[in-house]
Amino acid sequence: MATASVSAENYTPWGYYMGNIETDNLGLIGAGVATLRIAIFVPGDGILAGGTIAGANVPVYDPSAVTSLSAWVTPSLSSDESYTQQVELTDYASGYNQAIFPESYTVTESGCYVGYTITVNTSLGTQGSKYPVIYDRSTLSPNSFWIWYSSQYGWQDIGNDYGQSCLQALFTEIKLPETAAHFGTIKNAVTGVDTESEWPVTVYSDASEAVSNIEYTIDVNGVKETRTADVAIESGFNKSGEIMVKVASPSEVGEYNVALAITKVNGKENSLADNATVISFKNLSRIVQRNTVVEEFTGTGCGWCPRGMQGMANLRAEFGDRFIGLAFHAYNTSDPMYPNYYISASKLGISGAPSCIMDRKEVMDPYYGTEKNERYVLQDFDDYCSIPAEVDLGIKSEWTSDSKDSVKVEVNLEALTEGSYEVVYVLSADSLTGTTTAWRQSNYYYQYSAAEVGEDDLAKFCKGGEYGSSRFYWNFDDVVIASSYNAQGANLVFPLGRLAADAKAESSYTLGLPTKAALREAVNASIDKVFAVVFVINAEGSIAQAVKARVGETAVNPESIERIENDETKTVTPSYDLQGRPISTPRPGQLFIREGRKMMLR
Repeated sequence: MATASVSAENYTPWGYYMGNIETDNLGLIGAGVATLRIAIFVPGDGILAGGTIAGANVPVYDPSAVTSLSAWVTPSLSSDESYTQQVELTDYASGYNQAIFPESYTVTESGCYVGYTITVNTSLGTQGSKYPVIYDRSTLSPNSFWIWYSSQYGWQDIGNDYGQSCLQALFTEIKLPETAAHFGTIKNAVTGVDTESEWPVTVYSDASEAVSNIEYTIDVNGVKETRTADVAIESGFNKSGEIMVKVASPSEVGEYNVALAITKVNGKENSLADNATVISFKNLSRIVQRNTVVEEFTGTGCGWCPRGMQGMANLRAEFGDRFIGLAFHAYNTSDPMYPNYYISASKLGISGAPSCIMDRKEVMDPYYGTEKNERYVLQDFDDYCSIPAEVDLGIKSEWTSDSKDSVKVEVNLEALTEGSYEVVYVLSADSLTGTTTAWRQSNYYYQYSAAEVGEDDLAKFCKGGEYGSSRFYWNFDDVVIASSYNAQGANLVFPLGRLAADAKAESSYTLGLPTKAALREAVNASIDKVFAVVFVINAEGSIAQAVKARVGETAVNPESIERIENDETKTVTPSYDLQGRPISTPRPGQLFIREGRKMMLR
């Protein structure tokens, strides 16, 4: 893949993403249709007011799959493809392709849209033809990624869900200010009362002068102070750097705002000094370690899904019990693990397999993740686990009869901040396999050598590898086999409603095992590897906390056990190891006996 933006002399590229195009750092998206339209909004105020757009830098992944490509500019988006200026590209390559309009376009106060239309040969079956649109997954922002893929849905702004399109406008007759810097926002800001947190915050600059130092104000709950920070940012449009911002949290539980504003750049007054960034954060009554849920959309008919299976295995090996994988095999109905009762991929915002979503917040590849660095999905998971949980959660589960047809799961919950919550119940199973052809996993990697794929742990799926055939048998882990969702994807558990901080609640639900013969046979063969999973969804629709335990065991939080055992107002029930010896404080991951029941501390 070519790197670096291509632009002729006297053209200044501008876009929401201004980095190099390297596919190992960026994402690909598509809708499985022949023609896609992509656009970015160019604001008509600030430094772009009255600027002149001469053309666009159009990103292309696989030129051999492209059958037509055009760039355009328009004051508003419509479905009839009427553009003020448009140019067809007949010669394009991998990377950025410069398209110059017949006439320049002047940006008005209301702004405009720069875009491109791409038609690809989807019959090729390559990643570049099915998912030809290149975007930056690392930053979410509105207006940075508009997409049209069918008249049924029309234009959609997906910048807040996926990231920023790599499309760029080419400007002429525009002068950058000497200083123009502002803060970006951050996701998932959570603190604990009377604690100090440190957040990475991006600094953006649109200026003719490189940035080495900034002076900024920080206002937390009405307490304002001025600070300085060193940062290295190149000159030009939409350049960026990162600083760490320390935030002292309030002493009361609740939701608060922190306002950040850059007042000076390199000792000079900032032209965007009034452009403050407000970041909302939840302040919890105490810090509880988070377990993170990874819901993977997969299936035996998905030829690229072996990498998803490997990614989930890597997460389990790296993070142990903090990883709560839920692989729902909904890609193809012929899959013997196809779930009749679970939320759909589309409701989760997933459009293709293999894909996953972490804590119902961010869709990504289950192997490559958002490609922040060489750790791939492991880094994303690490980042999510660093966010404190919003609730404290404990569960116990048991078979309802000797026939093991159903499982009763009981939940104890404590809210760490005021909010509305609902509980979702799931059963998962490990080591599921079968002997019929329906159990064979499809594999596209068998066509490629390990050197071509370039990842050591995927080599076994490649040509000459242990599983280097078009289909192979596998022992599937983390498989969703039952849930509290119905056939329409609605959760049948009545919501807990709004809880005050430190309020406690209880819930229970009974889950039946699958009745489909092939799946039930596989589950019966691994009946000692069936797990109860409970996760709690907050008012924003994301997961506040989750717990997983083998059926028949109890899972609780280490902090909760320690707090109870140190509470003099409560009677402490003795705990014993599996040899019957008393123990004072169970360790995380240790099996122990309490009140005659086998338990494990998570």
